[in-house]
Amino acid sequence: MYVCYVDESGGFEAPNTDPNATPLMVLAGLIIRADLLGSLTADFIDLKKQYKPTNDIDLLDHILIEIKGSELRKLIRTHSHRKQRYAIGVLDKVVSFLEKYEICLVGRIWVKESDTPLRPRESYTLSIQNIAEHFNNFLKEEASQGIILCDGREPSQDSQVAHSIFTQKHKRSGDAIPNLIETPLFGRSQNHVGLQLADMIASGLLFPIASRVYCSENLSSIHVHPSFELLRSRYRTRLHSTQYFYRDDFGRRRGGIVVSDKLNRQPSRFLFKPPEKISRSYSHRSGRR
Repeated sequence: MYVCYVDESGGFEAPNTDPNATPLMVLAGLIIRADLLGSLTADFIDLKKQYKPTNDIDLLDHILIEIKGSELRKLIRTHSHRKQRYAIGVLDKVVSFLEKYEICLVGRIWVKESDTPLRPRESYTLSIQNIAEHFNNFLKEEASQGIILCDGREPSQDSQVAHSIFTQKHKRSGDAIPNLIETPLFGRSQNHVGLQLADMIASGLLFPIASRVYCSENLSSIHVHPSFELLRSRYRTRLHSTQYFYRDDFGRRRGGIVVSDKLNRQPSRFLFKPPEKISRSYSHRSGRR
């Protein structure tokens, strides 16, 4: 049995509407073996006790006090080495959890055109459908079953997403995702270690790395801050190795973190490539020397 925890980072607004508007939207899915959740929870609470200690509360109540990925991203942007070391210390632990528990990453990143917002219902729903498809294939390979647990939003929004998966499971031609035992469920991040971990990956790592890779040549804002190169250089190789990839019936590579770049049309493989290789590859593709 596996659980795929899903969280998002970024908004749907057009990047040029406000100096702080987000240039992209990230949805990250973390595939975790259900029988490892107890050990992961114990490790995660130890992380909280070390990096966000709180006196006079019960041990398990530490789960209610979150360390948000957006908070870590903000600390990386500061000029304080102490604050940066704090953020890196947390993120080092987070990435080590991915490796220790063999957690697999799938997801979608939407890079927005500067003057065009994303369509909230379509982009979010399509992302969850893609994650469900990749997760179902993972479950087939493992001869297992699983559920998707997403960070909750507005009930009406969650209902639309769940219904889109419901129609795939119960259509007359047959169940398109049979290894998922139920339509996506929605929870509160304070109550689920998997959702908190997904937030740290989506907001604390994938969002700033993707912003630097896909948006830094076009935008100048806090979201493409030069200090994010530290995250890119430190974690790109390890994050790349945690992605779940597979071949579909036509031999095409599927899965992993899929990037839909509407700004510069750059491919998904650039996300975790070294900067110099991206520069050479993009220059060659554009006909520049």
